[in-house]
This record gives sequence, structure tokens and C-alpha cells, in this order.
Amino acid sequence: MTTTISSLSFTNSFTSSLVSDPDTPGTPLKLSQPSPRSRIPHQVKNAHFSYVQPEHSPDPVLISASRPAASLIDLDLPIILSDPSAESEFISFVSGNKIPESTNPWAMVYGGHQFGSWAGQLGDGRAISLGEILTPSSNERWELQLKGAGLTPYSRFADGYAVLRSSIREYLASEAMHHLGVPTTRALSLVGSTRPVMRETEETAAIVCRMAPSWIRFGNFEIFYARGDVENLRKLTDYVISHHYPTLLTHPQKYSQFLSSVIKRTAKMIAHWQSVGFCHGVCNTDNFSILGLTLDYGPFQFLDTYDPNYICNHSDHTGRYAFNAQPGIGLWNCSRLCSAVSALVVEEEGGDKEKAEEVLVGHLNEYAPTLKREYGRLMGLKLGLKTTRPTDLDTLIYPLLGKLADVNTDYTKFFRSLSTLPLLFNPTSPRPHDSALSEFYTQYSDRLKSELPSSSEEDLLKADEERQGRMTSVNPKYVLRNHLAQEVIEEAEKGDFSGVEAFLRVLERP
Repeated sequence: MTTTISSLSFTNSFTSSLVSDPDTPGTPLKLSQPSPRSRIPHQVKNAHFSYVQPEHSPDPVLISASRPAASLIDLDLPIILSDPSAESEFISFVSGNKIPESTNPWAMVYGGHQFGSWAGQLGDGRAISLGEILTPSSNERWELQLKGAGLTPYSRFADGYAVLRSSIREYLASEAMHHLGVPTTRALSLVGSTRPVMRETEETAAIVCRMAPSWIRFGNFEIFYARGDVENLRKLTDYVISHHYPTLLTHPQKYSQFLSSVIKRTAKMIAHWQSVGFCHGVCNTDNFSILGLTLDYGPFQFLDTYDPNYICNHSDHTGRYAFNAQPGIGLWNCSRLCSAVSALVVEEEGGDKEKAEEVLVGHLNEYAPTLKREYGRLMGLKLGLKTTRPTDLDTLIYPLLGKLADVNTDYTKFFRSLSTLPLLFNPTSPRPHDSALSEFYTQYSDRLKSELPSSSEEDLLKADEERQGRMTSVNPKYVLRNHLAQEVIEEAEKGDFSGVEAFLRVLERP
């Protein structure tokens, strides 16, 4: 394990393999020496990224840091935070105030479809990547990124900063989702500062140091497709395959197989969202990871009352990203990615556009059954089933969800409480919403018994104990409730950060 930031080894394969913005410097600048173009928003063409240094963060204070996330890059966080010198170095790093000489920060260019419409160039307007680390212990690649570290060439009309309230939510959500078993980016640390930031009112700034194997998203490919830049599209796709899908390097149809892999990962990610009752809120193509990771926590919410039509984003007036719309939106976004990479697939098919389209449609058709299988598997685990049958969705799971919507019950609490019900459902046993769900309880009991070799009392008692253990291991007692997060935020805005760390510890063991 490493006990100092200075001992981290940065590889930065992204910037060494791809094309930099000619309007930003190729060598690091001092924080007090900004380039005339390094922070001025502009159209970045024929390039994949811009070099840009974080802005100085005044009076940084470490609000919280995630030990599990730190361990991914071999950082021994307890030792670091117990040493004043090492802690100071860590805070300087995750606030962007001191960058190791072995790296050179950057921001990516990408586009995206936002609420169904092409938005043109977007890019990392509020995020700056510090560098990539290839950890010696696991040989895993992690890209560290600061969100809220200042202006980049992609900031457009924004200031590049993030405020404390949204930073707390993202920091907690990233780690909470991971500990629920959902594919997600991670959060290493949360730093506050005295910088004033104007939103509706004046707020204080904060910076989240985020981690992911890659921050490349669908929109990175879309921007080159929209500009007809096949050369840089190819370079980007080859880079992603080489570093993140290396088993496809020698495949004769590596581009179409790459798309197939992304489509399946996306389907599985959304199956996880639906199983834990997570609403993303902004499912734009620039918020969809090429690795099937939950990315960019803006407006989000875990369901309280089970409402399949719930909309967590107040700006989503049409319900495009409602909870039950997320599976369909995932497919729509995957189709945009397929269109963006289609030129490379056409080349693979010897210039036959019809054959290429047939191949792409075939891969897109893999999305629905992949999502259904994964969702059925996850929901079967929530119900304590040893194995999931194809019929379980239609005969058990979907009818149950329909009843949960009717009885206005809490999604998370219901599945948690279900693990405490006796298998035989004795007449005196308490059952939530008994009359409305009586048919389900009977079917559920019969389904559980069908997995047993016999129905003897001894077998039933043993099986019931095992089922409860399986269910409590996957059905959380705690999720990131909005009202609890708001309490933590309000205390933090008064200068009391203790609630952030306390809530994180709970979310690490949901």
C-alpha cells in the first residue's frame, strides 16, 4: 500500500494515445500562468481532449474520504490521514492545488443527445482529469478526475465550479451505489472551500475527486460522427478497445463486437437500477459510460413509495427519463452509439451498408433479452430464490410490482421486511398489506417450496433460515434517502461536516 500521493505512478494512456487540442498547451503551466485559450470556452475540433490545469481552491478542507475507494489505487488512507504532512499532500492533490509532476491534467471533448435532441459539443465543462493510475497490486487502471475544479474549454456559459450540496450528493451516491452492487464510478474524496459560487443564491464551492477505469461516454463517439471525422473516431474506438476491451483486438469484427459488449453492459447496468429502485434523472447520451457504469449523479433518487412512473428530475416535463422509461432510454442511447460507430462497421463489412445495418440491428436486439435476464436474476435474488426461472418474471415478479404500486408501499422497506416472514406464513404471522398481497404470498410460498427436496418441518425451517440470509444480504436496510441527504447537507452548509462521514459509513454497509 502507498502512503503518499507523490509515490503514485501515472500512466496517462488517454493523452499519450490520442490527439490534444492545439489551442491548449502540451506542457503543464503554473497555476498562476493561465494560457490565453486554456480556459476560454471554444469549439475543439480534430482533437479528443484539451490540457487544462485545475484552478486554485482557496482554504481547502477535507470533508470526507472513502477508504474502500482509496484502496483501489493502493492508498492507505488511515495512515495518510494520521500523518499531518501526508494528509496535507493528499488535500492539496484532491483539491487540485498541487499536481504531481508525473501527470498533466486534461478535459475531454464530447457531444451528446440531451432529452432526445442533439446538443452539439459539450465536453468536460466541470471536470478535469488529474491522471491515470495503473495499480501494481491489481493491474487495474483508474482515472482520477476532479469535479468542480474550475473552467475548461468546454464550460460554455458555466463557471466550472460545483457547490457543496450537489457535491455531497454525488460523493455519497457514488459510494452508496457501489456498495449496493450497482456498476458505478467511485468517489475518493470530498473537499470544501471558501470560494463563493453564485447559483440561485450565493453558495460555497466543493470538489469531488472521482474515479473510474475510464470517463469516456457515448457522446465522445457522437461528436466525431456529427463532424464527419472518421479518423479521430477510429483512433478513439481503437484506444477504447485496446485498453478496455482487449480481448477484441484480434477479432475480425472488433468494432461491431465492441458495440455488442457495450450494449450488453448497458442493459445489465439498467437492470441493476430497476432492481434497487434507482432513478437517474438525466439519461442523456453524454451521461452513459462506455463501460456500463452509472455516471454523473445530477438529479437522482431512490424510490420511496413504489411508483413506476416516478420522475425525479423537475426539468423532465415529459417524463422522458421516468423510472419505468429507463430501460427503453438505454436502448435508444445504444442505438445512437451504434449510429456513431457505424462507419467503422461498414468498413468491416467490406463497404456493404446493408450488411452493416443488419449486424448493428442484431446487436441492438440483444439488449432487451440481456436486460430481462439480468433483471430476473436480480429480482430472484431479492426474493431469496435459489435459481431464477424464465417464468418467474411474469408469474411472480411483475404481478408483485403491480400490487406494490397499488398499495402505495415503500419499495426498499417491503423487500427488507419480506425476508423476516415465515416460509409457511402462519395465520398469526404479520404480513404487510395482507389483503392486497395475499395471492402473492401464496404463490411466493409455493415457489419457494418447489425448490425444496421435501416439505418436512425440519426442511422448511432450515430453508427459511437460509432464505432470510440470502435476502438480507441483497435487500438493503439503508439507501440514500433524499430527506436524509438533505439533513446532512444543511448541517454541512453550517460548517458541521460530521454527518457526511457518518452517513457514508452507513451506506458502505447497507
